Formats: sequence, structure tokens, C-alpha cells
Amino acid sequence: MHADQHAPPGGHDDHLDRTVLSADGTPLAVAEAGSGPALVVVGGAWDHHGTPAVDKVVAALRDRYRVVTYDRRGRGASGDTAPWSIEREVEDLAAVAASIDGPVDAVGSCVGAGVVLRGLAAGVPFGRAVLWEPPYRATVDPHGDDVLFADFLDGHVAAGRRAQAVRAFLAQVLGVPIPYITAARLKPGLWRALLADAHVLSRDVRVLNGLSVPERVAASVGVPVLVASGDGGPEWMRAAAVALAESVPGSQHLVVPGQGHVPDPRVLRQLVDRFSRMPAAE
Repeated sequence: MHADQHAPPGGHDDHLDRTVLSADGTPLAVAEAGSGPALVVVGGAWDHHGTPAVDKVVAALRDRYRVVTYDRRGRGASGDTAPWSIEREVEDLAAVAASIDGPVDAVGSCVGAGVVLRGLAAGVPFGRAVLWEPPYRATVDPHGDDVLFADFLDGHVAAGRRAQAVRAFLAQVLGVPIPYITAARLKPGLWRALLADAHVLSRDVRVLNGLSVPERVAASVGVPVLVASGDGGPEWMRAAAVALAESVPGSQHLVVPGQGHVPDPRVLRQLVDRFSRMPAAE
């Protein structure tokens, strides 16, 4: 599975950047930090190696865990191979998991929770998983959209309207208020980063089952799952977390006070610590 493997400059022996090949040959940029029980962490739509959100989560976990992150296909330093499919996203996650010796658990936040859920249902051998606020919307919010929204985003990107695709995704998938989206456009570095991944946003809508809770997928999960949400974000985010927990056999739902859609990394650490003491799947 390993196409390339090297330690970064500086010689930190607990950090490793490497490349894993997916089943279709797509190179995936993988990073590791820390030591201890292995955790694959999959973040949100714009989270990949070197982005602040990923760095903060890794920093919060690395003193106790072997934290493994990767750039999903089409993002960051990873490659991309046409045609895209949910199955290939699952193969990517499986390849990353297979490249780790010994048992491994998973943490998914936002869209990453949807990716991990797909992997669990397909049999990627994680012992257990913590999922934070997957933004399923259509079945819990009357203003949610359906799978056609992915085609709508693709249309914007194909016509060169990347900004419109980003705005639509932020508003309709994540529920970001319009004034916040407008403010993001006034920060050139941030806005360029958002535009850079515009072409993969429709994929996330498809991973998220057209924004509705994938009940049949969830019912196929056979390992312990903790679905967590904050009480500081939109009500539909908590409703989605509850609906997902009800669909995954034997899972738990937990509301964390004082947290919004992007949790304090220390809170994520506490959830992982708590859940890691529970028995994993055999």
C-alpha cells in the first residue's frame, strides 16, 4: 500500500508523512503524529493536511494517540482519478486503515463523519468510531435539499461559477448565515482556500446521501459508535445527530454543552478518551 515513505525535515520521530495507494492507484497523502492507540481522523469539506482545523485536532490528540490523517482524493496533496464514486472514497479510507499496523479506531467530523459511516457500513475494520455532527439535513429540516443539489453544484463548477458553488454549499449544507459568507469573501486567503476545493463539494453532498440520513447504510454498521453534537449550533444539526444515532444499531448520542459545529479540539479529545475505554468490536 505504501508508495513512498519519509520523515519530514527536522527529524521528529513521532511524525511521518507518507503516501498510500488506493485500490484504483490513486495516491493519498497521509500524515501521522504521536504514538499510542491508532486513530484515523477524517475532517470536514475543507480539512486536509496543514489546515488549521486539522492541525489543532492533531495537537490535541497526539500526546496519547497515534493520529493518522489523510487528504481525501481531489483535495490537498492527494491525487484524483475519474470517475469519482462513493465506493472509491470508501476504498481510500480502507487503504489508509490497512496501512496501519494493529487495531485502529476512527473519528469523523462534519462531512468526515459521513465518510467514516460509509466505511463502517462497508466493513472497513475500525474497532469503534466517534462521529461529530454529520450535516444530514433533508430528513430533519423542512428547508433541506435532496440529491439534486449535488448536480446543482456540479453545474456551477462546470460553468466556472466556483464562488456560487462555495456559497451554496456553505449556506445549504452547513447552514452558515449569509453575513458570515460575505465576511469570508473579504478575507482573500480564506476565500481562495474555499474556492480551491469547490469542485469536490458535490461529492460531499453525495457522500451525505443527498443530505438525508442514510438509514440503510447506518443499519449495516456493526461496531460501537458514539454520535456527538453541541448545543450551540442549529437545532437541525442536533436532530441529524439524533436521527443517525437511532439508525446505527447500539450507538449512543451525546450532547456536549457549549459547543458549536466546530468543536473545541479538547472536547473531541475528551470524547475519544471516554469512548476508547469502551470495548471495541471483536
